[in-house]
Amino acid sequence: MTPENLSAKQVRYGRSEGYESRSQRRLQNDLGIDEAAAETILHLRRQVIELQAHIRQLEAELAAQYALQHMRLTRYREDYYEATWIEVEFLE
Repeated sequence: MTPENLSAKQVRYGRSEGYESRSQRRLQNDLGIDEAAAETILHLRRQVIELQAHIRQLEAELAAQYALQHMRLTRYREDYYEATWIEVEFLE
């Protein structure tokens, strides 16, 4: 894959190589990070991405629960006010 006349830093990676593979090579070659540290960095990056996705899911669930609670509260208030008016009519 590496042509004879190019250094390791000049090699362009093809689309067939995975993002993490390219990232790991870049961390190692461009930044001088050893292989174990590069793997750890990518592992932590995956965890952050997964946690961000989980947070978005929890926020969506919380918004749905809030909307349902708001809808129930609105319905309760409407029922309460209607019942109050019925009582007033009977008292008069």
